[in-house]
Amino acid sequence: MTIGIFNKYRDKLFVTNQAFTSKILQNPSFPFIKKDDVFVYEYFHESLLNGALLLLASTIGMAVYVTVDSVAAHSCISFFVFSMGVSLWLISSGACRRRLVIDHSKKEYRFYIHTHLRHRGPLNQIYIRIITQKTGAQGTLMYRLILNGYKIDCHALCGFSEKYRLLECQGKTIASNLQLNYFDYLESSKRHFVIHRPIRPKPSNVKF
Repeated sequence: MTIGIFNKYRDKLFVTNQAFTSKILQNPSFPFIKKDDVFVYEYFHESLLNGALLLLASTIGMAVYVTVDSVAAHSCISFFVFSMGVSLWLISSGACRRRLVIDHSKKEYRFYIHTHLRHRGPLNQIYIRIITQKTGAQGTLMYRLILNGYKIDCHALCGFSEKYRLLECQGKTIASNLQLNYFDYLESSKRHFVIHRPIRPKPSNVKF
C-alpha cells in the first residue's frame, strides 16, 4: 500500500501520542508493510504537495495582481513565472513513487524511485532516531521520531512531543519490530539500541 502525501503530513503534524501508539499496535511493522520475507514502505515525496501548494498560490497571486492592477502584474510577472517553474519542478520530482525495502535475508536495504534502484546498502546504515528542536523563550526541548539512513529520504514518523520517555519506548519498539538500529538524540548515549554494526574489512594476509 502506498502512503499518500496527505497522510504523511497528517502523521507529521496532527497524530497524537495515543494515535501513534495505536498505529504501532495495529501494524507491528509500522511504517512498513510486511510482504513475504521483506518490509516494504511505499510513499510519495512531500515535494509533490509542496509544489502543488506553491503552484496554487502562484496562480492565485497572479490572478489577483492582474485583476487589481495590470501595471503591477507586468512588473511582477517574472516572479510569478519563476514561482510556477519551481512548483512544476517540485511536482515532477516528487511525483515518482518511492519504495524502501528492508531485506533481512540479504542483510540489506534497497531504495527505489519509481522502478529504478537508487541505492543498496547494509542494514547498519538505516536507523530509527529521536531528534530534538528547541521551542519557546525558555528553549524547551521537543522530541520527534524519524526514520533515516544513507542515501534515503528522511521520514518524520510523528509530530513533535514533550514526552521523551514515551517516544523512546515507541522508537525502540519500532526498531525492534523492524530489527533496525535505534539511536538517542545524543551522539554518545547508553540509550542507543544497536543491532547492526559496520562490517570491518578483513585484514589481507599479505606476506612480505
